[in-house]
Amino acid sequence: MWGVLGNGGYQGGATTPMIKTSNRTVFVGTFRHAVDEKNRVAIPAKWRAAARAAREFYVLPDPKNHLVVLPESAMTRMLDRADDISIGEYERRDVLRLIAAKAHSTPCDKQGRITLTEELLRHAGIDGEAVLVGVLNKFEIWSPTRLAENERNTTQNFAEAAKQLGL
Repeated sequence: MWGVLGNGGYQGGATTPMIKTSNRTVFVGTFRHAVDEKNRVAIPAKWRAAARAAREFYVLPDPKNHLVVLPESAMTRMLDRADDISIGEYERRDVLRLIAAKAHSTPCDKQGRITLTEELLRHAGIDGEAVLVGVLNKFEIWSPTRLAENERNTTQNFAEAAKQLGL
């Protein structure tokens, strides 16, 4: 992981945590946290502070074998898009069904932890330690091994992916 020199100086391997911009919650940075015996993982304090209006987080399995975590605001936007899917759009409905059937809503407790189900932990290959990665309007939870493998593959294709994003 790369360290960053930010307002607070060097942040030993974690990038700048999270910022609030134009009234939107933005998740940035990378954090490693233990998963406790009750399958709870701590959300970084700065992320919790910026998402303070969120009472619930929604954990969704991603096809690339990690988890995607949405605050309430992002889930609301996803629901708005789902409302536009007509009854005849079978492929889109199938995708929604796959996501929603395995999704999990979880409150953030007073210690800033969310609980993950056994099924979600198995899906992501997480056992004992998790890496939380900010992805702007949401964050992901990875097993350290799978994240390292994904980063190797992404780095190889970075130039093409950046071009597709218009960067």
